[in-house]
Amino acid sequence: MSTRLSRLSALEQVPLFEGGDVRQTLGDLVRLGRGLEESGYHRLWLAEHHSTGSFLSSAPDLLMMHILDATDRIRVGSGGVMAMHYGSLQMAERFATLATLHPGRVDMGLGRAPGGDMRAAAALNQGRVIDPDAINALIEETVALLRDELPATHPYASVEVRPLPAQMPEVWLLGSSGQSAAWAGAHDLNYAYAQFFTGRQQVEIMNHYRAHLPDNPETRGDGAHHRGGSAGHDSIHGGQTLSALCVSAAATREEAREQALVAADARFSLRTGRPMRFRDPATLDAAYRAEVERYLERDTAIIVGTYDEVAQALSSFAENHGTEEVMLISYIDDVEVRTRQYAELAARLL
Repeated sequence: MSTRLSRLSALEQVPLFEGGDVRQTLGDLVRLGRGLEESGYHRLWLAEHHSTGSFLSSAPDLLMMHILDATDRIRVGSGGVMAMHYGSLQMAERFATLATLHPGRVDMGLGRAPGGDMRAAAALNQGRVIDPDAINALIEETVALLRDELPATHPYASVEVRPLPAQMPEVWLLGSSGQSAAWAGAHDLNYAYAQFFTGRQQVEIMNHYRAHLPDNPETRGDGAHHRGGSAGHDSIHGGQTLSALCVSAAATREEAREQALVAADARFSLRTGRPMRFRDPATLDAAYRAEVERYLERDTAIIVGTYDEVAQALSSFAENHGTEEVMLISYIDDVEVRTRQYAELAARLL
């Protein structure tokens, strides 16, 4: 399926660079959000990570509020909330509250990973053993609460999500496999593929997702218990896709490559059993830097080049992979440089 790129968005994992200030890093999210909004970006998502000194995104819903309050138009969402750590009503109520305060601007991205090591996961969910089937059931229940589609026989059928926003949040499933694409489609969720995580995305994955979508939106939730829903009920059905890709773009290839060494260093450390660190490439010793440079040469998860080259690569990716939206992630310490990179790409693509 040939698809023209129509939307640009951004994903933030909120990395803390060595020597960086925690409060300043969180404050920079507002500057980033405003810059993305000015450049025409459609949405900004915040990841969820726990018990790590590398990322500051342990509470994505709170960071969302931080950005929503400081911007006017851009959609803001979780990329994503790690469902295993929360209750279904807890997730539904929090995002319904955000959507009430900021109508038409809230996304609920749901993930099925722990977002940290298993010790952190145990502290978050108090030692409950949560297997993949249980996580899937929890996501199903959360979405059914938002859609007001729990079966009458369900123990929570009488539970109501309050406040009830005029427009419900968009609901997305995050994944990186054919299985997750099929599951998202079958459950009528929007689907986000984390290409930056694997460095690969099968060209047919979005068509695989679309093939599993319900044929008739009006017949979803057969046997459900309905109380009438809200005016924004349609906003939480599926059909949208996006792919998240890591980019490093600059005026010259040399600048872009130097910039990309930050991401390559972090990814190389993770894959070789070292602690993940975000640092200025100029601080790397020569021998280790050479290893990182060799890793960057073969890492397919980072798109590196001039603004024109990266923009062309993104446009071709969207067309070849059948997705109408790409979500960019970049690891640049200086928020002004990061914002300028996103603006330059938007000027060429939107």
